[in-house]
Amino acid sequence: MTSTIEVARDILHTLAPEIAVEEITETTDLEADLQLDPLTKYALAFRLERALKVTIPDSRIEQAKTILALIAED
Repeated sequence: MTSTIEVARDILHTLAPEIAVEEITETTDLEADLQLDPLTKYALAFRLERALKVTIPDSRIEQAKTILALIAED
């Protein structure tokens, strides 16, 4: 079974191939550490929704600093 972080790594590798996979953890700061802009963050969330069959509210996407926060359940 593929873990959430592995799914996120695969997605981010497609969206931002310049980011080293080793840099991506559940607690890596999406903006400060990975330099993701808002559009890429939304693209990541959209693809995570499809891959994990979850819904991520826009408010969470805007506020989430990490992958863990992005996929956290309410």
